[in-house]
Amino acid sequence: MTERETYSLEMEVPFYFANFTGDMRLSALIDMMLLTSEKQLHKADADSTEMVQNNGLGWVVVQYHMDIDTMPKLGQKLKVTTQATSYNKYFFYRDFWIDDMDGNRMVTAKSAFVLIDIKERKIVGASDRLDNKFGAEEINKIQRFTRLREPEDYDAKQEQHIGYYNIDVNKHVNNSYYFDWMVDSMNVDFIATHRIKSMDIKYEKELNTDSKPVVYEKYDNTNNKSIHWIKNGDVLNVIAQFEWEDK
Repeated sequence: MTERETYSLEMEVPFYFANFTGDMRLSALIDMMLLTSEKQLHKADADSTEMVQNNGLGWVVVQYHMDIDTMPKLGQKLKVTTQATSYNKYFFYRDFWIDDMDGNRMVTAKSAFVLIDIKERKIVGASDRLDNKFGAEEINKIQRFTRLREPEDYDAKQEQHIGYYNIDVNKHVNNSYYFDWMVDSMNVDFIATHRIKSMDIKYEKELNTDSKPVVYEKYDNTNNKSIHWIKNGDVLNVIAQFEWEDK
């Protein structure tokens, strides 16, 4: 069996990655992980820019699960590592983890990606598109993530504007913006006194410059969880669940 390759980046949390409490923003955490995977994919000429330019294809994440033991802080030095774990006909599965410089595990995440034809906006068979799979194991089954359901009602909703700066090389809204929109739907005092312990998110349908997204939020006080979902009209684009704990 081919040994799975890992790829790591060391970086320091800059002030523009932190919120007003000094914690790293969830969107910045995702961006940092994706940068690490992009650097590994670049070794195989398969990062997002290269796939679009050379093949007309784009990497799209469809699901994440993340556990946060300790949220990184402003100015903290981190080691971010990723590993391609497995793949089947359509899905690529990739793990991430973040450690402090003493080797203490802070964040772990798993993800599922697909490749889409940029012009046709359709998923394409991906397993034969990469020569270097970084030691990932070929599997026949689909990995299961937490099942998320849209609530029947909501506590708050907020319209969002999509600008040119929200659009990435795949010609749709970069998925990290969803996290900012979702967290922004929470009360500021709540954000100041709580932190995210775990996160699950599933992307259903992409948003583009013609979309008119509305962000919905429902808080479950009993389980200290919030459900967030974004819709364009009647179409569900993304749904997420955050588990919170007191700081």
